[in-house]
Amino acid sequence: MASRKAHASPGETFLVSEIYPTIQGESSLVGHATVFVRLFGCNLRCVWCDSMHAVEGTGFRERTVDDVAGEIRKYLGESESDATRGIQFVCWTGGEPLLQWRSIARAISSLPGALVHTIETDGEIDLRAFDAEVRGHRDAGRVRYIMDVKCPGSGMTAKHAYENLERLRPIDEVKFVLADRRDYEFAKQVLGDRPTRASTILFSPVTPAHEVRRGLDPATLATWILEDRLRVRLQPQIHKYIWPGKERGV
Repeated sequence: MASRKAHASPGETFLVSEIYPTIQGESSLVGHATVFVRLFGCNLRCVWCDSMHAVEGTGFRERTVDDVAGEIRKYLGESESDATRGIQFVCWTGGEPLLQWRSIARAISSLPGALVHTIETDGEIDLRAFDAEVRGHRDAGRVRYIMDVKCPGSGMTAKHAYENLERLRPIDEVKFVLADRRDYEFAKQVLGDRPTRASTILFSPVTPAHEVRRGLDPATLATWILEDRLRVRLQPQIHKYIWPGKERGV
């Protein structure tokens, strides 16, 4: 566990694990060059977590909102003379980024308005306060959630995610990380019982990480989806194929 204070000043500073440009490995934006802002701290402890360096320990720095926004701008590489260049996407992840939602909202308001920000959240933080803070950007589709619903195989229990499903919009995405058939059946039941306006549903096979030594074969998951004719998107984490075994900076 962290041996030093792990608390940011809301709206003023972040606890940052790392910031880096990479290829988005998940969601409907998979394959796009994206600036990742990995924030430190999490409210959950999933058994298959692949970013424990952003959850526990001392691997973070407290940085001002302006400092973080400045580093994001550095990686954007925008070029007014060349429409084919310049990163358009920023992904806020963790840990659980919405633990620092006030600082995220302030950073978004200071960055170029054309950027699309994705918020990778575990679904257990009430979305309403952040929604209200970024209303203009969110109404324009520039702030989008990629929201997990925790399956039994994660070792965690979905609670607030069910209410958050009702708050999502068509631009948002819901992700189920699946370890086995039980998780698959759980995800199907949630989708049947809990309607959401999110237009993209991601089924992601778990890959070995942390306490998980064996992943779910993507071909097996594909077979289940085809047998049930589900309207979902099979989403392996492609960054783990591009950079196998690497946990940081991807």
